[in-house]
Amino acid sequence: MKQLFRALAVACAMATALIAANPAAAASVAWTESISITQTGGFIGRTEFFSVDTTTRDERAAQALSLAATPQYRTLAPFYLPSNPCCDRHRYEVVTHYSDGTNKTVVTMDGVPGTPPILLEVIDLVTNVGTPE
Repeated sequence: MKQLFRALAVACAMATALIAANPAAAASVAWTESISITQTGGFIGRTEFFSVDTTTRDERAAQALSLAATPQYRTLAPFYLPSNPCCDRHRYEVVTHYSDGTNKTVVTMDGVPGTPPILLEVIDLVTNVGTPE
């Protein structure tokens, strides 16, 4: 619970700094409303759905939502895929919904060299705490 409050305090501090630095720019900063992940493939080829949103009461959900609002995440490429998608890997389609009505979709698979750590962290957080649908 301490980490949840710490994450919220950091988010509030960042928002306050943005407003103080440039009120017009701060007004245009969107927050993350939800993250949904479709996980397919693997050894048995199962499809699973996971999601978190602002009502998910877990510090890992708050952390995933905060990470997805960062410029580093918002500028991810739409695909991080291997040249050969063969052989029992999970495929992840990550759809992030923002407060300004925009969405971001990023697709990756297990073990793809060069996949940004922030994407892997969001996937790990959401699939470990997210509500399976």
